[in-house]
Amino acid sequence: MAKSPGIFIVDPDPDTRYQIAQLVPETGFTVSGQAGLGTEAVASATEARPEIVLCAMKEPVSRVVQTIESISYALPDTPIIVYSDTTDLEIIRKAILAGARNFLSSPIRLDELKRSLSATLEAEERRHVRSADNSILAAEGAIITVFGAKGGVGKTTIAGNLAVALVRQAGQSCVLVDADDSFGDAAANLAVTPQRTLVDALRVPDDDDDDLKSCLAYHESGLAIVSAPTDPLEWRDVRPDQVEKMLHRLARHFDVVLVDTSGTLGDVSQAVLGAASLVLWITTPDYASVRDSLQALQAAQRLGLYDDRFRFVLNIASMEANVNPAVIEEAIGMRLFWTIPHDRLLRKSGQLGQAIVEASPKSAASRCFTELARVLSGLPAEPRADGLIGRLFAGRNGKAQHRETAEALETAEEAMS
Repeated sequence: MAKSPGIFIVDPDPDTRYQIAQLVPETGFTVSGQAGLGTEAVASATEARPEIVLCAMKEPVSRVVQTIESISYALPDTPIIVYSDTTDLEIIRKAILAGARNFLSSPIRLDELKRSLSATLEAEERRHVRSADNSILAAEGAIITVFGAKGGVGKTTIAGNLAVALVRQAGQSCVLVDADDSFGDAAANLAVTPQRTLVDALRVPDDDDDDLKSCLAYHESGLAIVSAPTDPLEWRDVRPDQVEKMLHRLARHFDVVLVDTSGTLGDVSQAVLGAASLVLWITTPDYASVRDSLQALQAAQRLGLYDDRFRFVLNIASMEANVNPAVIEEAIGMRLFWTIPHDRLLRKSGQLGQAIVEASPKSAASRCFTELARVLSGLPAEPRADGLIGRLFAGRNGKAQHRETAEALETAEEAMS
């Protein structure tokens, strides 16, 4: 009989450790050990060699962070899931920086714990498959869909810059697919002039990978692009299932398939959202954008599309923000996953057809995209001259600059959990 995967529990409160230890067997996993914080946790976890570490994020935060860092160093291939009742994004960022890969809200529900443990273990197994040199079958890459329920939220700008950052800063092979069935301009935003489009790619036979690759245009960074047709009427002959099939086909050749979409929940957008490993849902901090996002979110729920793959990204496109991030979180019922800071250079680089991560690599927005790309790729932070303390903290309401984050989400699929 196969041995159940082991879970090691780290919590300074013995009563909470006991409660979670009673819950874990009901998920199909076993408890391989438990401990408080510090050297006790590190030594015991190292000896137990669990498949996953569950760690409480509570006071004293600094000691928890130190414990996570030490366990990550001692067991680099063991994912750490943090559970906490905090809503403080700064504390969550500290956990990410220390090495946490996922989060659970306390008190922990059985179904959420089971889903998170299973998804995390599956993502770890996929990572091992991808990293094995002698792997016979290539694992499918992640499909990340960028969606915004209102025009002008910066969706295409974010998709293009994130795609270039994934290639340049995170070392991922990436293809940017423009699935905006209205007026897609992802290629133009990066000053790329394609010879063939998505419609051409859909006509390629399943067994002709060479012809499929000939439908790709390339950015100077090495980013591949599948452009939207120049004539929007060509979309009338495109079936949503064809687009979904093409995305999975591309995912067999690239680490990341990043998809830009239209601002509506049309048939193509629904297919792309359904195919995604991870959805980055973009909103700006203005009333109209938040209202449209909430309405679209409710529609996505009715369509059966909304689930734990969705992550909300706040784009501070203007300094005249009139909705507080905390209000947005309350409205959508979920914490904001990421914040793009206001940066005048972002608009300027877009007008020039440049990715800000290349045109202004030291700018606030560029650092933000770099950090996001590395987090989604499961890579550690790059060292910064401003030191650890400066990297730990970021403000809110448009004044924030994301600082480099340590190993967080091993793959985009992991972010689903």
